[in-house]
Amino acid sequence: MQGQRFAWLRRGALMAVVAALACGCASSPRVVTAITSSRDQIKFLYVEGSEQGVIKCKVGGDGSLTQCRQMAVVLED
Repeated sequence: MQGQRFAWLRRGALMAVVAALACGCASSPRVVTAITSSRDQIKFLYVEGSEQGVIKCKVGGDGSLTQCRQMAVVLED
């Protein structure tokens, strides 16, 4: 049951983040390539042109996302 909740949460969160990122003023679209989650947080790995980044959000008890922010990361091959 909890696995289904997180699957639903991930799909909903992915759609919300993709919609939010698409509305930005970026020259290239941001494409979410991976999602990870734990009990109270979710992280989205995205690609924008040749750049990559991570967006981290808190997950509320009702599945809502709050306190979303970009994390400073360096990704290497």
